[in-house]
Order: sequence, then C-alpha cells, then structure tokens
Amino acid sequence: MFKLIIILILVIYLLNKVSVFLFRVMGRPQQAPPFRRPADGSIHMDNAPKRSAKKGGSKGGEYVDYEEVK
Repeated sequence: MFKLIIILILVIYLLNKVSVFLFRVMGRPQQAPPFRRPADGSIHMDNAPKRSAKKGGSKGGEYVDYEEVK
C-alpha cells in the first residue's frame, strides 16, 4: 500500500512538471514585428475606414398620413 501511494505521488509530480513545461513552450507569445517610427513630417495610417459605395443615397422618406382602422 505504501508503494502505491509513493508511485501515485511521483506520477502526479511528474505530470505537473511536464504540463508546466508544455504550457510554457506552447503558450509562448509570438514576437511582434519591431515598431518603426515614421520620419518627421510623414503620416502613417494602419487602418483606414471603409468608404461607402453610395455617394447620394436616400436621406429619408415621405410623410404618409394614415388612418386608424377599427
């Protein structure tokens, strides 16, 4: 019985060490590319908003009078 407890403790300990190692290796953050500072006087935009395909478009509708029907 004592041997079984020792073996279980060793197996749990080894699993703990292996899992910590795997999480460190697999969870390593990827390195971001180095930040390049634009030259003075120049403008750099990463994301530009998308422009609408329609230029004119409808700005509203006509007022329609209604009658309540009972």
